Amino acid sequence: MFSAIAAALLLAAGGPAQAEGSGRYALDLSVVHAGVQTVAARTVLVEDGSANVTVQDVDGLFEMNASLAPVQGDGDEDSLALSISILDGDAQPVEPNLVIRRGGTARVVIGHEGPDGVMFEGLKVTLTPLPDAD
Repeated sequence: MFSAIAAALLLAAGGPAQAEGSGRYALDLSVVHAGVQTVAARTVLVEDGSANVTVQDVDGLFEMNASLAPVQGDGDEDSLALSISILDGDAQPVEPNLVIRRGGTARVVIGHEGPDGVMFEGLKVTLTPLPDAD
């Protein structure tokens, strides 16, 4: 699917760094084929951890792997590296990598939108910090 997508947008929005935080993030995934959402998943991704979403249906196998790790070097303790690998059937893998500020958000959008701004082919991944558990 993604090998045929001509437009790609990668956006990382860094929010304020949090000295204290849960280190937990909600990872939301949405995949749209021909205007129909075919995959919708939400999982928790923790710092120094990884998450996996796998969907097998009549159209084939879809798999997303994501990891979140502190950036190494130069004493920058407020940066995290988000690495994502997305496999959709026989299409070329999509592997965006982003650096965000700890406690910030990230969004990856790859696909085509219609004139109304609604995606009709592509995917969106959003990473949002979760509040501390009490």
